[in-house]
Amino acid sequence: MRDLLGWNISLGRWAGIQVRVHVFFLLLAVVALHLAWSDTTGELLIDAVTSLAILFVSVLAHELGHCVAARRMGGRADQIMLWPLGGLVSINLSHQPQEELVTAAAGPLVNLLLCLVTVPALFLAGVDLRGLLNPLAAPQATAGMTWVYALELTAWINWLLFLVNLLPAYPLDGGRVLRSVVWQKYGYRTAVVVVARVAKFTAVATWIVAWLVHSNYSYAFLPLAVLGLLLFFSAKQETDRLQDREAEEGVFGYDFSQGYTSLERNFNSGGRKKPGLFRQWLDGRREARRQRQQRTEEEDDRRVDDVLARLHEVGRDGLSDDDRALLDRVSARYRNRQRG
Repeated sequence: MRDLLGWNISLGRWAGIQVRVHVFFLLLAVVALHLAWSDTTGELLIDAVTSLAILFVSVLAHELGHCVAARRMGGRADQIMLWPLGGLVSINLSHQPQEELVTAAAGPLVNLLLCLVTVPALFLAGVDLRGLLNPLAAPQATAGMTWVYALELTAWINWLLFLVNLLPAYPLDGGRVLRSVVWQKYGYRTAVVVVARVAKFTAVATWIVAWLVHSNYSYAFLPLAVLGLLLFFSAKQETDRLQDREAEEGVFGYDFSQGYTSLERNFNSGGRKKPGLFRQWLDGRREARRQRQQRTEEEDDRRVDDVLARLHEVGRDGLSDDDRALLDRVSARYRNRQRG
């Protein structure tokens, strides 16, 4: 996971998959419960608990959609991280755009399906379904917590998750879908650059929307502003990761994709200015991330020999979930290096 999204708490392994909850999810729960606690009637607290429970289940279903799709494509899911607007799943897949496209699209489609499942019951109950289409206006309870209101919350939350994850920005699923589409025509590097640029425009658009709607939906300003910030820096980290990879695999750490003349221009451009404090901090974070990744890979390489020895003795079915995940992870890493 990216450093920006690395603040999480483990919930243990479920069916061989490491499940984590992002700090943003916990922060949202704390804030919602704190605001609801001030209601003396207790109705707001019931609403908050119910909404958080529906959100948790919906996000978990979203991630399970990714996992099932990955397994159908011959991959393996190692880790799930749940955060308020969806989740992030660590999947071992071959480095192919079609497989990433199917896997990325599966999560939002699960949310859309959950939303559509509630429509017949809500229609029969006389609910105005058009009111649930506004992602900025949550349904309001008119007679306390009822099954109809719970279905309204389920429909609205899953509709919101579906729409947000369609945004063409990494780490959202829409960004991965866009990257897969561009990747098929123009290659992986161009796809990453294109999605990063689109993500930055999306982040700016999110800030503009936050400002335009703050008078009518004051509570939506902060979440939209934070979302825009997350998208912007995630795009920056994605391009930095690409540059790090090219620096490690390229000759002298230089990308010759634009020819030797671009290298000439680089030498003729003179010395670089000393980076500022913020840039130095980002470089330090990136270097620390690279070192952590290197230590993880070295540890995997040390363990894989023992696992391979047991594989010859007991077969793949005799290995533990952790051992099989290790083999899949190391295998995927070597395949990506060969094809990247």
